[in-house]
Amino acid sequence: MIESVLIVGLGAAVGSLIRYGVTNGLKKMFSKNAFPVATFFINITGSFLLGLVNGQLPKNTFILAFSIAVLGGYTTFSTYMNETVQLGTKKKVMAYAYYLLSALIGILAALLGYMI
Repeated sequence: MIESVLIVGLGAAVGSLIRYGVTNGLKKMFSKNAFPVATFFINITGSFLLGLVNGQLPKNTFILAFSIAVLGGYTTFSTYMNETVQLGTKKKVMAYAYYLLSALIGILAALLGYMI
């Protein structure tokens, strides 16, 4: 158990450091752009990588640790998108509801937090 916790913690740290580096690099390149290029790029690449990991690679402890820890530290948006895709393969209406409700409630939660 402690080994898994350490693997996930280290992976999350690695993912966070990668996000930090990518964010800083893109913000320098697109400093005058009002569109959040860095976050957009991170979320899209994270979604792609998590889909790739879950769809193409064999399931084992390393893959689980990689997808949960590194990509979780890199971005949680990738998990949101991947869950929507997986749900959509089985329950399309529920996938649409999950996607829309997550986005709308997420925005409202952010607004609430911003206003407090």
